[in-house]
Amino acid sequence: MTPRLRRHYSNPFLANRPWQPAIAQWIDHPAAVPLAILALAVFYLVTLVKGQNWSGDFSLYILHAQNLVEGRHYLDTGYLLNPVSKFVGPYGYPPVFPLLLAPVYALYGLDLEALKWVGVLSFGLSLWLAAKVFELRLERRFVFFLVLVVGLNPYIWDFTNLIRADFTFMVFCYLSLLLMLRFLAGDPGRPQTPGRQITAGVLIGLSMYLAFGAREIGVVLPLTLLTYDIVCRRRISLLSIVALGIFAILAWLQSLWFSASFVPGHFEENLKHLTDKYSSPAGLNHLSFVDLDPRNILERIIGYRWALQGFWPPSSSAFINTLNELLFNLFSLLAIGGYILALLCRITVVEIFLAGYIAVLLLFGAAPTIRYLTPIFPFFLYYGFLFCQETIFPHLPRLKYLVAGGYFLLLATISLPVMTNMEYPQLERGITHPDAEAMFRFIREETRQDDTIVFIKPRIMALMTGRNSATWPSRRYSSPESMNDFFEAVGADYYVDMNLAAWMLPLTHSERPSNCFSPAFKNDYFVVYRYGKRYCPELE
Repeated sequence: MTPRLRRHYSNPFLANRPWQPAIAQWIDHPAAVPLAILALAVFYLVTLVKGQNWSGDFSLYILHAQNLVEGRHYLDTGYLLNPVSKFVGPYGYPPVFPLLLAPVYALYGLDLEALKWVGVLSFGLSLWLAAKVFELRLERRFVFFLVLVVGLNPYIWDFTNLIRADFTFMVFCYLSLLLMLRFLAGDPGRPQTPGRQITAGVLIGLSMYLAFGAREIGVVLPLTLLTYDIVCRRRISLLSIVALGIFAILAWLQSLWFSASFVPGHFEENLKHLTDKYSSPAGLNHLSFVDLDPRNILERIIGYRWALQGFWPPSSSAFINTLNELLFNLFSLLAIGGYILALLCRITVVEIFLAGYIAVLLLFGAAPTIRYLTPIFPFFLYYGFLFCQETIFPHLPRLKYLVAGGYFLLLATISLPVMTNMEYPQLERGITHPDAEAMFRFIREETRQDDTIVFIKPRIMALMTGRNSATWPSRRYSSPESMNDFFEAVGADYYVDMNLAAWMLPLTHSERPSNCFSPAFKNDYFVVYRYGKRYCPELE
């Protein structure tokens, strides 16, 4: 027989051990975790920083929300995706996060700080849902400590300054897992009638779609449900059939909605001729990033290992950095042990989901970054605590308080200085920088509404100016002749040059792409060139 994981927090005998500190009994109270999450959410809200960086993702989300509020088609954003440029993002993002942004945009307009509230509130709700998932196997005191470790992590705290869908995805992802755990396990006191299974299937199917509708990696959830039925139950239940059907219908409707295109008719045809002349077309969606090369997968495994360590922030003290690295490596072994222990005891959808999520990351050819690990970071902590709870602390009960106190002291020593002394060059030199605002103002006031702007960050240009915008072509189009061909093909009117290296830097050198360009605006960070045949007699 496989061992069964204990649920210590529900055992009144253990709850009244005389050696237990009084604070442990308070932490075990059902209200402790929600109160801690509420305090963290308030802290996040009052420490938000003004500005937004040049990443570009946020701008397309806001453009979608803007369209929902103002009654335009969801995809009519002004972003001109093209096959001769480096991939900067898909033509449209899934609609769930923009739907949440839309009421805030309707009330406050393009108020970046107000729009960040959606991410902060989503983070708080996702942390509460994660706690509900973890409480099924983990003592409440460990869940309380896990919540603090996640909430006081400088990377996650800093991430709330970015308007992105990650925390919204986490809400519906964790909700889906919680519903699966509740309904798939069954309640001995309540028979699994067809009506109950159908109701549960509708709820799970809807929550799975909402996760997918926030980020496409949510497709792991229906695969998790199907795998659980096949591997653990040896049959596909009515609940799963309903849930998968609901998910499939909603995902199909989304794909139909996304089949529209607002790229000008001449645009794609002209660019097709360009790719035939100069290069093969670039990828236009995330599927083009799938990479099955074993050597590259191995490199991503190593890359994500180092990315995961990014949740343990560096310190100015060499001693603390060494201690921190040792702790990370030790906790990684504990987390692996906890995951194996959970598999040996009873496989649940949580174990299947985690394996599926990691598999998708390893097959996705984008560079490994800490951002992609954010939704599974709480699970990393969960399995480490689970291993300690089941194998170490039953034999050394007082050790848990020593470990918790020591780690919390280390967390405070590292995180608090980082969070109080955090600098924000990417936000300070982002889209609200005075020179950036001056450039955007020139585009809005001195160009026509139907002009097309070529810029390295086309989605931001479309949001900030209301103009159609395409990104700069790849290096294969470096000659003056190819530049002219590109601008003619897309019908572009202006080119904006900037020095973007990690964040915006002064533009010390800028040249016209060809003789067909004439300077129209310049400051320390930007040059705007006007394109036209009248500046280039040889093309007349």
